[in-house]
Amino acid sequence: MKTAVLVLALMIAGAARAESCHTHAPAAPPRTPSAVSSIPDVKVVTQEGKSVDFYSDLIKGKVVAVNFVFTTCTTVCPPLGAIFGKLQEQQPGARLISVSIDPEVDTPARLKAWSGKFGARPGWTLVTGKKDDIVRLLKAMNAYSPDFANHQPVTLVGNDATGTWKRSYGFTTAAKLAVMLNELEKGS
Repeated sequence: MKTAVLVLALMIAGAARAESCHTHAPAAPPRTPSAVSSIPDVKVVTQEGKSVDFYSDLIKGKVVAVNFVFTTCTTVCPPLGAIFGKLQEQQPGARLISVSIDPEVDTPARLKAWSGKFGARPGWTLVTGKKDDIVRLLKAMNAYSPDFANHQPVTLVGNDATGTWKRSYGFTTAAKLAVMLNELEKGS
């Protein structure tokens, strides 16, 4: 019962902070939870079954939005999927990445079916992989939770070319994420 109350409190707190974003430039030491350390170039598999290198193929030199989901989630993940689906409508060229935080269950086929519920189109890449590699990735992006089922809704928006990353907690609207992507595209 205490765990359920704590999770609810964290979700409410996260939703209340949904519009607050933090920026991290790589020259500054990582002092806040929004800092993104060096992103590992782990092998991951997309919803199409294609093996790619996470950093080199999906992040390097690009402006991206990244969230963290799992297909059996019934709480925060469906809204995160719906937000990315709406974001694709508003920003057809946006590069979106959803990382499975339950790689032992989330196969490429499951990820493809899950994202299809939200109208996923090209430009939204969902990835899974070996558990150890996904954990390394989540830790580097400060999105790791020892109990993945109780993860917070977090979206990272970053411009790898400039090293600027913004972290949004809660259910940030697609419109707000579009503004963040546009700002990072312009280098601000």
